[in-house]
Amino acid sequence: NKAGTALATNYALAKNYQSIVFIGLDVKESFEYSREAGYINTLQQHKKIPQIYRLANHSRVSQAFINENWRKFAPDTCFICASDSIAVGVERGIIENGGDVPRDFGIIGFDGVFLDQVANPQLTTVKQPVQQLGELLARMLLQKLAQSGAQQGELLVTPELITRGSTRE
Repeated sequence: NKAGTALATNYALAKNYQSIVFIGLDVKESFEYSREAGYINTLQQHKKIPQIYRLANHSRVSQAFINENWRKFAPDTCFICASDSIAVGVERGIIENGGDVPRDFGIIGFDGVFLDQVANPQLTTVKQPVQQLGELLARMLLQKLAQSGAQQGELLVTPELITRGSTRE
């Protein structure tokens, strides 16, 4: 999670977006804190000030957020979103308000499971290796059963940034 948002934030910086905003999930979960930390740490390394908002994980909520706060976001802003669902709503809100994606506004989602491909333009996203995660989880569960419930530790997988039409080339 942390590595994924660091990837996304570094990509937005490399594409010369002047303002980079994180829209996280309004849940108190370790995965969300990790996603936020990757964004914050990367911006701090580049001497930029984080801007963080937290919303429910629904595209209609993030679309309404953009509509209500449209004047706060100048062109040349990239939104790093904690989920593809939030990113889809951000994209709709920007387009609804006459913003140009990806020239003036960039959007990067997180998960890469399906919504990223049906958005228009298609979302740049941090893709989680879901199949690999499932295989690792199954192996760990079988090992745990074979070892009478012994702790299995943790495994980390590497996310991948999939670039598409919602960010500059």
